[in-house]
Amino acid sequence: MLLGTLPREYVIIKFSRDSNIDTVHGKCTTILIVQYTANRNLLVIYIDTRIFAFSTVQWTISETTHESILKATIAKIDDSPVPKAVSAFDDEADGDDWESQSDEDEDTIIKNVTMRKKAEHTKDADMEVAGGELEGLKETAELYKSNIFKLELDELLQELLDFESTMAEKHKIKVPFPQPRPASDSQYKFKFVKPSSINVIGSYALKTVTKTKGHFNVDVTVEMPSSIFQEKDHMNNRYYYKRACYLAVLANALKSSKKGFKIEFGSFDGDLQKPILLVKPSGDKSDTDFTKSKCIIRVIPSIASDIFSPQRLGPGRNCVRPKDELSSADNAIVPTPHYNASVLCDTSYTTNLAYLYQHSKNCPGFKDAVVLGKTWLYQRGLATSNQVQSGWNGFLFAMVMGYLLQNGSSKKLSNGHSSYQLLRGTVDFLANHDFQAEPLFLGKSTHSEFTEEEFKSNYDVVIVDPSGTINLASKVTTSGLAQLQHEAKIAMNSFDDSVDRFDTLFLKNVNDNKFRFDNVAKLQIPETHIAQYGTSAQADEPCYPQFFARQIGSILTKGLGNRAHLVSVQYDLPSATWSIDTAPTTYNSANDITLSIGLILNPETSSRLVDQGPDAQDKAACKEFSDFWGQKSELRRFKDGSIVECVVWETQGYENKSLIVEKIVCYLLGHHLKIKTNSIRYWAGQLYPMINYAKAVPGNLFSSKVSIAGFQPVNAAFTQFAKQLRAVDDDLPLLINNIYPLSSGLRQASVLIPHPVDFGNIDSYPTSARFVQAMDVSVQLERSGKWPDEILAMQKVKHAFHLKMAEVFKAKYGSQCIVVNNVEQTNPLCAPGYLDIFYHGFVFRCHLHLEQEGELLKAMAANKTTSTPQRVLAEKALESYQQLFQHRREHTFHIQALCARFPAFPTTMRLVKRWFGAHLLSAQVPEEIIELLCAHTFLEPQPWTVPNSGLTGFSRVLGLLSDWDWESTPLIVDMDESMTPKLRDTVTEKFISHRDQQHAAGKYRAMMIATSNDIEGKRWWKSGQPSRAIAARIQGLARAACTVLDESVHDKDIRRIFITPMEDYSKVLHLDPKVCTRYYQNLHPQRKFLFELELSELGQNVFAQFDSVTELVQEIEKAYGDLVMVFYDKYGGDKIALVWNPLESTPRPWKVSAGYNTLPVDMSKSGYLKPAKGEPLSKLAGPNVNAILAEIERLGQGYISHIV
Repeated sequence: MLLGTLPREYVIIKFSRDSNIDTVHGKCTTILIVQYTANRNLLVIYIDTRIFAFSTVQWTISETTHESILKATIAKIDDSPVPKAVSAFDDEADGDDWESQSDEDEDTIIKNVTMRKKAEHTKDADMEVAGGELEGLKETAELYKSNIFKLELDELLQELLDFESTMAEKHKIKVPFPQPRPASDSQYKFKFVKPSSINVIGSYALKTVTKTKGHFNVDVTVEMPSSIFQEKDHMNNRYYYKRACYLAVLANALKSSKKGFKIEFGSFDGDLQKPILLVKPSGDKSDTDFTKSKCIIRVIPSIASDIFSPQRLGPGRNCVRPKDELSSADNAIVPTPHYNASVLCDTSYTTNLAYLYQHSKNCPGFKDAVVLGKTWLYQRGLATSNQVQSGWNGFLFAMVMGYLLQNGSSKKLSNGHSSYQLLRGTVDFLANHDFQAEPLFLGKSTHSEFTEEEFKSNYDVVIVDPSGTINLASKVTTSGLAQLQHEAKIAMNSFDDSVDRFDTLFLKNVNDNKFRFDNVAKLQIPETHIAQYGTSAQADEPCYPQFFARQIGSILTKGLGNRAHLVSVQYDLPSATWSIDTAPTTYNSANDITLSIGLILNPETSSRLVDQGPDAQDKAACKEFSDFWGQKSELRRFKDGSIVECVVWETQGYENKSLIVEKIVCYLLGHHLKIKTNSIRYWAGQLYPMINYAKAVPGNLFSSKVSIAGFQPVNAAFTQFAKQLRAVDDDLPLLINNIYPLSSGLRQASVLIPHPVDFGNIDSYPTSARFVQAMDVSVQLERSGKWPDEILAMQKVKHAFHLKMAEVFKAKYGSQCIVVNNVEQTNPLCAPGYLDIFYHGFVFRCHLHLEQEGELLKAMAANKTTSTPQRVLAEKALESYQQLFQHRREHTFHIQALCARFPAFPTTMRLVKRWFGAHLLSAQVPEEIIELLCAHTFLEPQPWTVPNSGLTGFSRVLGLLSDWDWESTPLIVDMDESMTPKLRDTVTEKFISHRDQQHAAGKYRAMMIATSNDIEGKRWWKSGQPSRAIAARIQGLARAACTVLDESVHDKDIRRIFITPMEDYSKVLHLDPKVCTRYYQNLHPQRKFLFELELSELGQNVFAQFDSVTELVQEIEKAYGDLVMVFYDKYGGDKIALVWNPLESTPRPWKVSAGYNTLPVDMSKSGYLKPAKGEPLSKLAGPNVNAILAEIERLGQGYISHIV
């Protein structure tokens, strides 16, 4: 029956029973191809070359019958040539003759025809086949020029589609085809053949695995045999498609092994073009369970280096031809360097491992140095695959170290170097090497396709492998390299630092954008592709987020110029793993991909108002400048006579100038990439409202323009005041040597900028806005022997001198001068008062500084003949004297110096003080302590650079408070950068000694902050402060604030960090805002309390530094300081919170000297003693809470509205 359906002349030349492929050799007029399939179906395809027709027949047949048919059908061989077979993998079939194509091997005309379903072997079926053949012959003759092409088109398309559907339906495995997926009319063939070799590679093989929080990887390469590839499979993603098919078969094999492994697909270092298999432990505690090893096995397909000609994959060659470009002769062929490098990289795994292994063999310290380097990279987020940042990784670090060890490198390391020397040398090289000017070649190729110029013109960064053909750094971007070099420079500074920075180099994870960068912008990658992402770009970089990030990095680097030290572009990828029975993850939709832009600013140039471009005479350069800046570009003449293209950013004030970079970024992204400003979340000035007057504050009282002028008006007023005060010393008994500022408002550290007050119109200010800050000033007089030798007499003479100064200054300048006796000062040895001078809207509080006063107090305190009460008074007076005239003056000097050195430092201090106040910690944490905390983040910014924005400085302080192990470590602030390692050791020894003594005495002081002049950290905090409870509270609030910073999406969200939880307090005293003199400084004041409907109770008098809330807090602390802890916000707060001291409120035996209202612990609510049943009457007493609250309410009568 078969013979009846065949033409008269045919031939079967070869049949191989070892495979399922029959190949045709020789010459004939008719070709018959027979395939013996796995399920013993016999598929016969015969082609009559005379009529260009083909047909197929299939049936079930026994092996003996098959043999007899073969013997019966062998016929004569004609000498006529066989028609040339056109392969479906030959681009010439599509008219693509741009590249020469070698003849396809004739023995592969048809491969691996996919198994068909078994048909019934009946006569009717055979007759149907014969009828179908005739229809096929007719269709072929009418529609196709080549019967060979028709055969390949139908059979091979069916092969690919059948393979994918079979894997999905029968084996429940989705083939992980990369993007773009094969087209529906693709003609690609695939046949699985067992791997040529299997090798363990990577860190595990080299024994340089580093310990991380998660798992580590064991990389295994499975080399795909050359027989499954054809000569031009490197083109048009064919290699990737076959690689995906091969991987699917491997997945099915592992799945079928029933070993209990968990099998998933994943991306190779975030590259979805190159999926891999992830073999994870089952966790079932079976023999094959490797959960305890904490590793994941990565199965990575690879190929031999001779499968594809490297020359065809050179950096300047095109290996992906989009169809629209093929159809147009005008389109230039654009190179696909990233695609080419990606394919070539699959040939180099074992050779690179051999290269590194040789270095590890020759250099004993090599492995340890690589481990240290990988740890350093990992802690900076430069060696992780879940977040695409720089394209850098530990492998590249090792290869660079190998380059420096090999002969002929420009900066050579020695095989005899220790691991530390190797690490330091490599980091130093990375920090300073110019990769653009001098690419790294671990080896060089003799082929013209791999010259230095070819690599430099097609890649941002070039590090060529030992073969001289593969750029290992093809994924490294310019901004990525800049970030690596930035981190390397920081590391070198840490290596050179006299202070041990080991923890910041290797132990601390510093990959946190809120701490690392000065400005951060976030945006969703748009689904609509930008215009620059044309077909050529898509062919070379199928991952759109990667291309988009590269574009942003290039645009912003050019646009910001020297305004920024670093432009870093990162994007968080969705999960790069997926189940083997689901479709592969794709990044092209970009729905959930957030791109982050991190900027480290140059403080000297970031707030520049004008960007100057080329001279007007240079037309080409002007056009380029104008095209880049668009409508922002304009031609201007400058004072020096030059006429240039420029961009001008009109703004005033420090805060507004600090946001110029934000304007530039938003404008450039909109101009070049059509990204709307409202879709960009830019973190820079969100917290400025926290340190400015609220909108509810009347503008006629406190102008919002004060933020533009900054501290300049008050500093100018002080300078002028000091000058005029010196001018009156001719009329004084003694000359004035110096005038020193002591107040936070004169060192740019006050939360709100000092505002000039209209003293003549003070009665129009409501009571809630009547606080006038008095700025302390030290007036140092010359030494004189005329001063009394007795301290009490000296204080009286000082008071007289105040009166004389007031008289002279008022007479000469007309300023109001008031000598104030400090009635709260109960120590007769202290100065009884001060001089307030009202000057240009400000109040300067003058304190006379006499060196003899300090000498007398010191002598009196040290004199053993002095009575104990007097000696105690002298010690306290000496402490006050030193605090005012020495410590505060010295502190102000250092803070002023830091403000001049670091532009963002004042804003940081003000934000942190506002944060402490908002959490009601004003009574617990002195201003100076907060300033020292801020100073530490600027003076010792490791592992980052110095903050150049207030938001970053503020975040760093919160981070410091969150991580500080204050129970075992003191905080050392090197204000004058004079702390030697020996002095630091002394501070630590003092801290340990004091801590042990305090623990033995039952006292627990926390948070020691030391400086070179205060190694015991006792200047600013009172004895025993802060308590462990307060320290824990501060740390808990800081950690919560850091969490809010991480989670904030909108501007309003970030301000939640200034809202304190009130449920932790025992009682809360709610104050009447109308009588709180600093209420206008509140973060969220109510407007109705700032408009005085009646005249203020304070009348026309100016009460400098009168803070009614602070006064009330001090009264409560004076009366019940041992019993309750008092919390309040001195910056306009209208609440006072109380927490009962658990140590003092514990019931104890009653005594007269208890110091507070008590009641027996057995007292019932009705007022009767009622012991517990069966118990005797207790003799213990505890605080009478209700009575104490009533006393506090009576103390604050007129201020406290209610208690909750």
